[in-house]
Amino acid sequence: MADPFEVRMRFTTLLTHLSASATASIKTAHYALKHRDMDEDLHSCILENLERGNNMNNRANIMYFLEHHADINMKEGGHEAYVEMVKRDIRRIVDAVAQSGANVKVVRRVVTSLGEKGVLTPNVLSGIESGLKEKEEKMGRLLGDEDGKPEGDKHAVDMTADGTADSHKVTPRPGPNSGKSNAVSKMDKRAIEQRIEEDRERNKRLRESVWAVTGDDDQELDKMWEEGSYLGEDERVIAGEEAEERLQFTRYHRMMLGT
Repeated sequence: MADPFEVRMRFTTLLTHLSASATASIKTAHYALKHRDMDEDLHSCILENLERGNNMNNRANIMYFLEHHADINMKEGGHEAYVEMVKRDIRRIVDAVAQSGANVKVVRRVVTSLGEKGVLTPNVLSGIESGLKEKEEKMGRLLGDEDGKPEGDKHAVDMTADGTADSHKVTPRPGPNSGKSNAVSKMDKRAIEQRIEEDRERNKRLRESVWAVTGDDDQELDKMWEEGSYLGEDERVIAGEEAEERLQFTRYHRMMLGT
């Protein structure tokens, strides 16, 4: 039997280093499945990483991981207890990932997917959506207050002792923490760039999955037939007219080459 402390540390490391790659999420989910005898302990690692982590991107990646986690454990040979734990703590998970109004779109996408898979009931989805809307409104009000707030001393003109305006401002000296603030800004910029790249990767995979067809050619033919079966009479008339136009163009082109 593996050392519980080592398993927990390894799982925490996997969660911390999650990226937009589906491979990373699947690998982490399989690790949890392998050590299913420690299910409560490993689930608590997920909650701790979400609630204690300061990285917004990592919280989003863990949220996406939960979708793969549920998929694997809903299949035959999976560990259904993991799915039940996600159901039980979904509101706590949502609050942790979407804290301060961040990652709302990420949470909405994942919980919608979990609802389609039958993990979450319509009532739970409705409650989560209400909470997400409140967070969005709160964030909108906060941003609106900041945009409408007067600049104050930023554009104010310094006043001299006799009340006249003094246009000569003293350039503030950099404080002892200015280097630290610059470092934080660089870190924030890297986090933003990382999030952009990860979202681009996820959207790319999402577009690919729209066209993905599992199975043999017969299933692909069935899918094309179903998608084409919704054509009405108007579409058939338009298609016939376009086909006739192509034939006319072909005849004209051949006639011109013959001359």
